[in-house]
Amino acid sequence: MMSLPPQDDSPQPEILSLDEFNVAIPQDVYDHLSKQYSTLDGDGDDVDGETKHIDRILSCMKRSPVDTCCRVNNIQSSVKEVEAGLEQYFTESQHNNSYAIQQHETLTDLVTIRTTTPTDSDAATLYHSKVPTKKTCNLSNDVPSDESDDLFSNWQLRRKQGWPLTHRCVIVDRFCAEAVLRGADIFVKGILCADAGIAESEEVAVYASLPRNGTKSKPITRGMLLQNFCDRCVFIGIGISQCKRADYFATSSGIGVVMVSTAGSPQPPMNGVLVEKMILQNLPSVVVAHALNPQPGEVILDMCCAPGGKTTHLASLMNDNGLIIACDKSRKKMISARDFFEANASCIVPLALDSTKGLLELKSGEEWKSPKEIIDTASVANDGLKDVKGFYANSFDCILLDPPCTALGLRPKLQIDTKSAKELIKAADYQQKFIRNAIPLLKVGGRMTYSTCTINTLESEENVKFILKEFPCMRLESLSHLPGLPGLPDKGLTEEECQMVRRFDPTDTIDTMGFFLAGFQKVF
Repeated sequence: MMSLPPQDDSPQPEILSLDEFNVAIPQDVYDHLSKQYSTLDGDGDDVDGETKHIDRILSCMKRSPVDTCCRVNNIQSSVKEVEAGLEQYFTESQHNNSYAIQQHETLTDLVTIRTTTPTDSDAATLYHSKVPTKKTCNLSNDVPSDESDDLFSNWQLRRKQGWPLTHRCVIVDRFCAEAVLRGADIFVKGILCADAGIAESEEVAVYASLPRNGTKSKPITRGMLLQNFCDRCVFIGIGISQCKRADYFATSSGIGVVMVSTAGSPQPPMNGVLVEKMILQNLPSVVVAHALNPQPGEVILDMCCAPGGKTTHLASLMNDNGLIIACDKSRKKMISARDFFEANASCIVPLALDSTKGLLELKSGEEWKSPKEIIDTASVANDGLKDVKGFYANSFDCILLDPPCTALGLRPKLQIDTKSAKELIKAADYQQKFIRNAIPLLKVGGRMTYSTCTINTLESEENVKFILKEFPCMRLESLSHLPGLPGLPDKGLTEEECQMVRRFDPTDTIDTMGFFLAGFQKVF
């Protein structure tokens, strides 16, 4: 029997294209950031009519950067080996005609992968679509095609709700969707609900579940039928189901859908590719280690290291010759990071240490010990981590400080998790605790970088101002030779100082994440 269309007052899903979707952000957070970037606002003639710079940033946030960045591990490989390995990978996976591989012109240990697909490609079309317009690949005979009249017996209800009539659908959670937009496939744990009748090898439309603006969404019962979904969702691409619908919710691990085409910037699937020879990192994160410029034999402190990408980059630039103390407050994170470090370098010592409390007071009659002496004499806990409480002043040649931040620069991002403008202020205050401990630990003549993956100037330019004001011993060093933009004006830095720091804006031609970086030297 044919299903009747729902009544006018029936709850309806809100289905959007990625293009028309606006990243959810609390109003006071938006107002706070909008004021910070007001000097960059347009005059009304901007693309898409977006005159506020914060709106342009948020528009970029919902898609991935155009380049996939592969930082080479110089200890175990070379740029030529990585380039050859990537060429082979794409050839074997039939991607060799879609992506261009090249060494970065400034960061010589960085290899970038960029799509060469024309702008009228499936990805560009899907970015503006709420539903797929066609099947993208050949399916087996036992899977319904778009020519089938009986693909959906309730097609009237489906048409009224706005779901595609050519594909069955899968809805994933927000975090899964952001991973998909970075090039990942869909693990079954990320699937929330789906159409009935999905078969193995069937092409499906993929949507991301997101709360409606200004409302508190009802929890989604994982495994429910698509026809019962009445919240907001965004179309993010097309994939091939790797199992029957029932298996999505009967198992807790494994791939549920392999993506074929994704809305936004096309990204290559890179999970497990050349893991011993390279590490996937965002471009600004690669810039950090080059800014610190570690030298063989130096003793270095990474105060907030997890997950460890910047730490291993330091080891790579030092050719694994020196001592790197890598800290994080979370013991769980450090146990995971230890395994990562051991696979990439031998000069890194992981510690579960809160770096806001890592400065030891040298008591009367007590002998000053170097970091190596402290590490060598430290006891080992049951989980294998050294038991170290901290280090004495003037211990390190270099310090990399990348403290916890609001992470407002990460891409892709479909929702801003910062709840209020007060959190932006609290984050900057918390970062100053790390700064107050870092500077005494640095030797005279030593170098320090300060970086955050956010667009909030309180955590960036204004914390540089804090360092220069509170610690006259610290001199700002120019990073103008590295990629990036100058700092924002009117945020506490002089025009000359703005030119010395590096700010990465998602709207810039580099097309990367939001990020900030400054370099210092301790002069007395």
